[in-house]
Amino acid sequence: MRNLRPTISSGRLLPAGLLKLSAAACLAVLTACVPRPEEAGMSAEERAALDAAHPGRQTYGEYCAQCHDNNNDAGAPTLESLRTLNAATVRYALERGYMKYEARNVPSDELEQLIQWLPLNESSNDAWIEEARCPIKQRAVNLDGAPRTATTFGIGPENQRNQSAEDVGLTKADMPNLELAWSIAFPNTPTMRAQPVVVGDTLFIATTDAARLYALDANTGCVKWQYRSDLTLRSSLTFAEATDASPAAIITGDAAGRVHAVAAETGEAIWVTDVSLNDLNRITGAPVVHGNRVFAPLSAIEVNYTQYDDYECCKGQGAVVALDLATGEKLWTGRTMPEPEPVLIGRTGTQQWGPSGAIIWSTPAIDVERNLVYAGSGENTSWPATETSDALIAYDMDTGEREWVFQATEADIWNYACFRNAANCDFPGEYHSPDFDFGGSAVITEDTSGRDLIVIGQKSGVVWAVDPDTQQLVWSNRVGRGSASGGVHWGVAVDGERVYVPINDRPGGEADHPSWGPALHALDIDTGEALWTYKPSVADCGVDVPPGFTFQLPGELAMTPVAAPMPPDGRMVWNTWTPGENTPPSPEQPVQQAPAQRDEDGAPIPCRLGMSPAPLVVDGAVVTGTTGGMLRVFDGETGDILFEYQTNRPFDAINDVPAHGGGLDSHPYVAANGTLYVQSGYARFGQPPGNVLLAFRPKAD
Repeated sequence: MRNLRPTISSGRLLPAGLLKLSAAACLAVLTACVPRPEEAGMSAEERAALDAAHPGRQTYGEYCAQCHDNNNDAGAPTLESLRTLNAATVRYALERGYMKYEARNVPSDELEQLIQWLPLNESSNDAWIEEARCPIKQRAVNLDGAPRTATTFGIGPENQRNQSAEDVGLTKADMPNLELAWSIAFPNTPTMRAQPVVVGDTLFIATTDAARLYALDANTGCVKWQYRSDLTLRSSLTFAEATDASPAAIITGDAAGRVHAVAAETGEAIWVTDVSLNDLNRITGAPVVHGNRVFAPLSAIEVNYTQYDDYECCKGQGAVVALDLATGEKLWTGRTMPEPEPVLIGRTGTQQWGPSGAIIWSTPAIDVERNLVYAGSGENTSWPATETSDALIAYDMDTGEREWVFQATEADIWNYACFRNAANCDFPGEYHSPDFDFGGSAVITEDTSGRDLIVIGQKSGVVWAVDPDTQQLVWSNRVGRGSASGGVHWGVAVDGERVYVPINDRPGGEADHPSWGPALHALDIDTGEALWTYKPSVADCGVDVPPGFTFQLPGELAMTPVAAPMPPDGRMVWNTWTPGENTPPSPEQPVQQAPAQRDEDGAPIPCRLGMSPAPLVVDGAVVTGTTGGMLRVFDGETGDILFEYQTNRPFDAINDVPAHGGGLDSHPYVAANGTLYVQSGYARFGQPPGNVLLAFRPKAD
């Protein structure tokens, strides 16, 4: 909006950046879309002229262009990607979502014009489905006796993200022989953020931007049914078994803090329950199911508003909410802190509120043995700091009471105002603002001796292993420098011997530690020691430099333990490393910062190397991706690359929807039925948008 600074945050959707299109590019976008009814019969040139003259285009130019035309600087979705959204999603963003506060000064009639103009192909949102429907005999969702291959984000309730060859019909030996079997594309969808679930021969998938949930045939991609939400969906999916009181269901969350239960066999709504504490909440992590209960995590959108000095910061808080699976009735709410109260007057005279924050971005883990639900929390967003921020929290499954808290970083108070030391970042006492929250899920596992562990990665770049019985730290290792948008974003995976840790730090940092920057690390599950490390290079983007490589750190650099909680001043003792000494054995060091290409104005387009999505283990092979769209599969034992494929490219989809892959982020892959399914597209922070589901299978002999 007018005079806004680019806004970047940690793993959150921020539809702030729009890239100005040339007339030719605008025309290309227009001709790829179904025309609006009033444009029927027009030539592409006439439609482009009508679009340029639309009053919503003028509203965009007056209020939005200053920030949104600087995509590379703002690090946010392009205009092209936003114009693939539907009207409901655009309206949500401007009236209730990220852009609500920015849009407050836009006259209501002009705001409505903007909402009418932005969705370019609204009429095509569902037009493709009839042609893509499965044959009648293939349309049924068969659940009886069907294998429950992948039923939630973590594959199982422990969030280990580990699939066996027996379960999925794929082996590590199959990975080098993968090829694309088919792809399907979805309209109004620049971001594929919700991991599918697979039961038998049905794959359930959400296109969150388009507010749609589909049941697809897992073998061919044809459509069995669709569910239409009245509001943007947001979370990954969970499959809930039928009970005496309820049918089998797909559970998901939306951008307004509501949980949806949809009948798995028919796509009909069973119930929709608002679990929000206030209108600031949303659901990002997947709701999970145990027995006859649903456990939904609450995140919040508020940090986006705090950059404005007249905003009364802050009231958004996190929680886990338990619901009855059959009815959606709320059973308990486990808050991360007491309700906010007025605490001080800011330097601009605005009332300040607290405590706030400690929201829960991730999917909870279910500890059946101890009857506990584990959730990692975010930073505080206003003063005072609480002991529940940047923490692993254990809730009693029956009551929602907090049983114990392991805090990794104390006094981390952060919001967008801290980017420029604005009024909403004035906090008394000792604090720091690194934004080192837990975006990734806790994992319940055990070491090779059988000792139970909870392993969780943090945006600080630290991986923590905690004893669930004593709540004591077993080991920790800092494998990245971390940042507000770096470190561990969406989670880790384990295979019984190793913990696989993706790091989303920006390139560079080798002067502090040779493995820092974007990377994938394999850690010893007993000690936390780094066993091998892979670092990507801009060769991924077509630059003529050496490719990424796997190496082993020298012993003294393989372990950087950190005590908990990290103190307010953030001072820690690092292992020192002098460039040129103890250099890990490798090919020539890749040039990480080189731009891959330039746009039409000659500005460099950065190569996205961040390793943000949560890994997936399939029979000892580790599936990963980069924010630039490169899919890679590693041998978990050695770090050798078994398969790689650039998904940021156009595809010939099985349905009649223009198809293009983009960035890989969130948790975009799952395996089942001899197939590796990969979602490509993530139009956040300047990452490439995309709208495809890709199905990879081993080449036929």
